[in-house]
Amino acid sequence: MGGGRKPYKQKGTGRARQGSIRTPLRPGGGIIFGPKPRSYNLDMNRKERRLALRTVLMSRVSDIKAVEDFGSTLKQPKTSDIINGLARLGIQKTEKVLVILDSPSDVIKKSINNIEKVKLIAADQLNVFDILNANKLVIGQSAIDKIQEVYAS
Repeated sequence: MGGGRKPYKQKGTGRARQGSIRTPLRPGGGIIFGPKPRSYNLDMNRKERRLALRTVLMSRVSDIKAVEDFGSTLKQPKTSDIINGLARLGIQKTEKVLVILDSPSDVIKKSINNIEKVKLIAADQLNVFDILNANKLVIGQSAIDKIQEVYAS
C-alpha cells in the first residue's frame, strides 16, 4: 500500500521530488512491473477436441481390448476379481490400463479404485491425456456405442 505522506517537501531541498516512500526508486519500495496472476489455460474448440480424441483413439487401436460386459457380474466390490479379469484379457499387472465403461456402477468403481495402475473413466468423459498415458485400453461394448454417438463427426 501507499506510504501515506511525502518523504520530504517538494521544493527547497535540492533533491529530486518524491511523492511516496513506496516508490520503486527507493529501497523497500514497490516493483515496477511485478508479477500479475494469470491463467495459463488454453481454450480449444469443440470440433478440434473431438478430432483430437478420434485421432488418438485411432492411433491406439492396436492396444484396445473390447469387452462385452466388463465387471457386470460383480455383486460386491472385489479388487482381485478385476485383476483376474484383466489377466484373462492378457494384461499384466505392471501395465497402465484405462477402463472405459458407459455407466460404471459403484461396485466396479470401488473395485478398480484400489488398483494403482488401473484408471476407470466414463465413455462421455474421455480425454486425450488418459488415452495416451495408458498402455492398454479396455472398452465395454456399450461404451464403444456411446463413444461413436458422442464423438462421431
